[in-house]
Amino acid sequence: MLKLSRSELHREKALDLIDRHYAARIDAVLGPMAALHMLKRIVPAGELVADREAILERAKEQDAELAAIDRERRDLKAAVRAAASSNDIKALIAHL
Repeated sequence: MLKLSRSELHREKALDLIDRHYAARIDAVLGPMAALHMLKRIVPAGELVADREAILERAKEQDAELAAIDRERRDLKAAVRAAASSNDIKALIAHL
């Protein structure tokens, strides 16, 4: 059985916290109607979806928001992976 050092255990917990934190932010951007809006996005042109254009416009906005959130998440995870100590990791995730 592989035993993780205290620093590595802290790193793994921090990476998990980051994923959970950003998953909640992504869910907030998508909203409770995400599945319905996704279906409306993929309906072929000419089908009866009265608000399809509004959905597509909002989807562009959401895509940009989601890309920014994911970039922030990946950057933070990279910083945690590169951190030299548990204290460095704590400082990186203190705002979560």
